[in-house]
Amino acid sequence: MKIVVLLGAIGILLSSCSFAPEEFASPGEQNSYPSIRMEEAQYLWEISGSEPLRIEAASIEVYDTMQQTHIHQVHFTQSNDEGILLFSGSCDAAIVDTATDCMSMTGDVIIRNHRDDFVIEAEILQWDHPNRIATSDEHTLVTIIRSEHDILSGTGFRGDFATATFEFSHIEEGQLYYDQ
Repeated sequence: MKIVVLLGAIGILLSSCSFAPEEFASPGEQNSYPSIRMEEAQYLWEISGSEPLRIEAASIEVYDTMQQTHIHQVHFTQSNDEGILLFSGSCDAAIVDTATDCMSMTGDVIIRNHRDDFVIEAEILQWDHPNRIATSDEHTLVTIIRSEHDILSGTGFRGDFATATFEFSHIEEGQLYYDQ
């Protein structure tokens, strides 16, 4: 009798556990489970056509089926082969398209270009990696600070990093100095 009860209890226990919940999720819920989740993670992200990004984050979740990586409390740096710091930055959250290396960043976005001495600050910023273009929507205020004294703020930002051309559809404020 005890063996039958014990086997029944083990059967109930095993039927209520799942080691791969995505196998049992409905088709709409399947993408809600990450393929891998890392906490307090350090990650080296190899980007096509660029030096890798060193990322530190509170969490990184990889969703293979959606070809996305979700990163929270992000800090990153990018250095060249000689170890010279090129870019650094942070944001509250980022979603990376792993097929294209394009990225959507939200919450206190700060990107520092150490080589050309400027900073971009925004609440929301999109990065189009193949075209090397950063953009914001028509309602998001973006601020560019160059050499700590040139400041431009506006909405409808478009920054072409291939040609170092930065545009706003509407300027909120601006101050530029001519350096000799």
